[in-house]
Amino acid sequence: MQLNPAQQAAVEHRGSPLLVLAGAGTGKTRVITHRVAALMDEGVPPWRILAVTFTNKAAAEMRARIEKMCEGKVDVSQLWVGTFHSISARILRRHGESVGLSRNFAIYDTDDQTRLMKRVFKELNRDEDQVKPRAILGHLDQLKNRGLTISQVEQLGLEGFMTRLVALLGRRYEELLRAADAADFGDLLVLAVKLLEKAGTEQPRPGAQLVDVDPVIGLKRRFLHVVVDEYQDTNPVQARLVELLSGRAQLCVVGDDDQAIYGWRGADVSQILGFPDHQPGCELIRLEQNYRSTGHILRCADAIIRRNEGRLGKTLWSELGDGSLVTLRACEDEREEARYVVNEILDALNEDIPPEEIAVFYRTHAQSRVIEQQLTDNGMRYAIFGGLGFFERKEIKDTLAYLRLLQNPNSDLDFTRIVNEPARGIGDTTVGRLTALAANRNVSLLTVARSPEEAGVSGAAVKRLAGFVAMIDELAARLQAGVPLGQLAAEVLERTGYRDALVHEGSEESEARVENLDEFVGALTDFAQENPDQTLADYLEQVSLVSDADGGGHGEVRAVRLMTIHSAKGLEFEKVILTGMEEKVFPHSRVIAGEDAAREEGRRLRPEERAQIEEERRLAYVAVTRAKRQLVVTWAKRRRLYNQEFIGTPSRFVRDLPPDSVRGRVPGVMRREAVGVPQGLSLPSAPPRAPAPTRERSWNSDIVYDEGAAAAPARRGPAAVSDDAPALYKGMAVRHRQYGEGTLVGWDGSGSNLKLAINFSGVGVKTILARFCEPL
Repeated sequence: MQLNPAQQAAVEHRGSPLLVLAGAGTGKTRVITHRVAALMDEGVPPWRILAVTFTNKAAAEMRARIEKMCEGKVDVSQLWVGTFHSISARILRRHGESVGLSRNFAIYDTDDQTRLMKRVFKELNRDEDQVKPRAILGHLDQLKNRGLTISQVEQLGLEGFMTRLVALLGRRYEELLRAADAADFGDLLVLAVKLLEKAGTEQPRPGAQLVDVDPVIGLKRRFLHVVVDEYQDTNPVQARLVELLSGRAQLCVVGDDDQAIYGWRGADVSQILGFPDHQPGCELIRLEQNYRSTGHILRCADAIIRRNEGRLGKTLWSELGDGSLVTLRACEDEREEARYVVNEILDALNEDIPPEEIAVFYRTHAQSRVIEQQLTDNGMRYAIFGGLGFFERKEIKDTLAYLRLLQNPNSDLDFTRIVNEPARGIGDTTVGRLTALAANRNVSLLTVARSPEEAGVSGAAVKRLAGFVAMIDELAARLQAGVPLGQLAAEVLERTGYRDALVHEGSEESEARVENLDEFVGALTDFAQENPDQTLADYLEQVSLVSDADGGGHGEVRAVRLMTIHSAKGLEFEKVILTGMEEKVFPHSRVIAGEDAAREEGRRLRPEERAQIEEERRLAYVAVTRAKRQLVVTWAKRRRLYNQEFIGTPSRFVRDLPPDSVRGRVPGVMRREAVGVPQGLSLPSAPPRAPAPTRERSWNSDIVYDEGAAAAPARRGPAAVSDDAPALYKGMAVRHRQYGEGTLVGWDGSGSNLKLAINFSGVGVKTILARFCEPL
């Protein structure tokens, strides 16, 4: 396939810095490979070209494509192609002596780092119950992403317990790394930058060249052309590394500001947004012709992303035609949603769409449980992409092990899994002694743990084991007493300290694991309510069947794909089913919390709060642009998630979708004249929406754009409303003197008889005359 005009311009541009703003599905990889091949065809030596990307897979694919294009005419092996980390490691292997590393230094992975930090905790007598080693490592990684060292943090004199603790533990951690001639992943970037910044600071002796004094100078002058892929995902230290390596080279960066979705991981979208201003004479070329998706899908994506303020701007278009309308579906709850997902999958399979070309997206891992269960019940194979199935995750397996041990005290496998989970000072040596005695006497480990001295256990371990056994006995007694299963699971997580340990860890990963635990408690609560005659043993058996290989698994090739939207980046599918499109699910509740706080405090959004909202919008854009031919969007009117019941307000991203490109029920905002409001109740205007013909007005505030769509009819509201007053809208924050703050979920009547249905936290839905409420 020939390059289109914009692609050709990007390949041929020479002389000044270049930003290729490459929209989703516009062929950016073709541009990069053609550009590198063209440079070599023009006579640029391969060793003077540097191409950087983010993953080893992408780097290998890039090199393979270039080799194929060159057809053996050039020695492509001399190209510098790799990830930021691999390029940094290569530099440090050659020149790391000046920053304290030998040519044979070790690179510590995540497990190595955790073990080393645990050693630091012990050396400095720090309690892991107060703060977790992984939390400290997370803070250190954030500092390294910004290019900051421990010394710089200390020089800033920042106050706060965590800052001082990170500085104290981090300094010793770095000392031990250097003593071991090792570097962690963050060090690779920071030390490479430090090495390059130091180069040339020494003055050469008379008659000598600067490169003779410092060979790193030669490295900085080595490259004539530098190409960086996925530039929107760079963090400050990566951007600085690019700057140092491209000092005399022509720099070309390729990326999409609308797909910058890793801010939580340290990426800084301002790097790509500010590139044209920071690079004198920068040329900006937009790739806007999309080769993946049909017109209706692209118009939906554009309607979502155009509301972001922080973007350079582009509009995707396609020659593939409009294609099918995007399907919208409102479901009563998450279970109906899961059943609808299965039906959509079956329809796609009947249309001969391969199962691996069908993907189900969700915002968080916890949402997958109900979908996995429904797929398993229908005998459909699925693959979790970029992660584990719900019941395969460590925190869920650990909780199940606790419950199995309560149900079966002879389960030694479960005992060994959780006796020191979370850490309670019962180590491998102690467990080994218990195991030897249990085998000798042919009894269970829990039995031996009641008399640990007989196994040769002594000292503090005896007391710790006694506490563990007592806790298990108390929880087992609760099971025997008939405590509801959901409550029992919650008590297990509380008594063991498992949930609190994750909360105190304070990382993005630990927060997601807490959400999974809360979802598990909710799942057990649902099971008990729906199956009052069944026991914990029945539930554990059911879970085992769900976890078994015949239900699915992430290794399946011909299987439907399930994944979070973050995992979907860079992928494409014939059919995408985007689930959970409700406020506080997507966008995520922690992002909406910033909006809630701003409203309560009567202030504008802070920059960091606005940045979070815009990143959620970019995430929605990424989700929509994964679909090639069919896109289905679902949301639930009620959802149990994280062991809480939510009244579902359709996501703002759904409300943004253009009426002409969708079928189904679009949650709209009633026009200002649509709802009668008594005098004295001043209500804010709803967010502006594109006007559309309203065919139905009801308690749901749904606007029907395609009456022939397959979506189930929405429940009709109690009454129509008058046409002569300001607007109410679902999701509006209101306050009542007795019940406090709540969310508007519906209304009935008009004038002085207008009643509001309000969902109050901890109280539920109450119907109250509007004159007794006030908007927030």
